[in-house]
Amino acid sequence: MYSSFVSLYRVYHSRQKSEVNINQDFFRMEEVFLSVFGIGIFETYDFLYGHCESDDEFKQWIMHRMGKKAYLEAVEKFNSWCDRAIDKPDQDFLKVLDADQLKFWDKNGYIRISGLVSEDDCNHVVDVITEMLGINLEQPSSWYTQHSLLQGIMLQLYQNEHIAKVRNSELIRQVFAQLYQTNSIIAKTEKLGYNPPETDSFNFSGSPLHWDIDFSNGIKYYIQGLVYLNDVPEDRGALNLIPGFQHEIDSFLQLYPNPDQAIDVLRQQNRQIAVAGNKGDLILWLEALPHAATANRSDYPRFVQYISFTKL
Repeated sequence: MYSSFVSLYRVYHSRQKSEVNINQDFFRMEEVFLSVFGIGIFETYDFLYGHCESDDEFKQWIMHRMGKKAYLEAVEKFNSWCDRAIDKPDQDFLKVLDADQLKFWDKNGYIRISGLVSEDDCNHVVDVITEMLGINLEQPSSWYTQHSLLQGIMLQLYQNEHIAKVRNSELIRQVFAQLYQTNSIIAKTEKLGYNPPETDSFNFSGSPLHWDIDFSNGIKYYIQGLVYLNDVPEDRGALNLIPGFQHEIDSFLQLYPNPDQAIDVLRQQNRQIAVAGNKGDLILWLEALPHAATANRSDYPRFVQYISFTKL
C-alpha cells in the first residue's frame, strides 16, 4: 500500500499534474502519511514540485530525512494503518482534563494548560531555532536575520530530536485524545514559530486574524495548538482569538457572500482577546475560532512550537 500511495501522491503533487482519481480518503491518507513519516507538508511540496523526478527519488528523499531504520519502521506502520483504517477507533483514552476545564473548552473553544512541557525541553527547542537562524539572544541586532526556512513568523524546520520530543509528548497526546474522544490519533509534523520585536525598521510579518479552514470541505471538529517555548505576555506576540465563535460561525457566515468578506468584518470588530502564557504552556483552539499571532511589542522574541494531531 505504501508504494502505491507514494506513486499516486507524487503524481498528484507533480509539476506536470496528470489526471488522477482521488477522493476525500486521499487527503486523510495524506495527513497520516506525513505524520507517520515525520515530514512537513511545505518541505514535501517543495521537493515534489521543484526537484522530484521519480517514485524512487521521493522514497530516497524521505529515508534520507528519517534514517533507514526509522524509515522502514514507518513503512510498516503506514501499511498497518492502511490495513485497519476502517476499523472502529480505540476509545480507551485517559481523562486528564477535569470537569471545569472541559466546561471552559465547550463554552470557549480554546484552553490553556500550564506546564505540560518542561523548561529544559522548551530551552532545547529554542536553541534549535537560534542555531538555525544564527541568532544570539544577547545581541538584539542578530534577531532580524533572513533564512530560507523562515517564512513570515513560521520556521519550516521539522526533523530534530528535541522538536520530536515535544511533538510526541505523552502528556500532550493525552489531552488531544480526550478532546477528540479517541486514543487513535497521531502527532502531525508541525512547524516552529519565531516572532522578534518590532522596531523602526522591522514590522510584524505574520497573518492578520484568519481561519485555517478548507471551506470547500466544511467546518470540522479540528483542534489546532501550540506550545509557548518562552514566557509570552500579551505584548510579546501572544495568540489572539475570538472565544466561543464555534457556536456562531455557521450563522455568521450566512450573512456574507464568502468567508473572506466575513473575516474582514471580524477584523474590524476587534472581538479577539490575547491568550498570554508561560514557558511550557499548551494552548489549543478549534479551527472555527478566528485567530492570529500578533505584533511583538516587547523587548524579547517569541518562540513557539505548533502542535496538532490527526485521527487514525
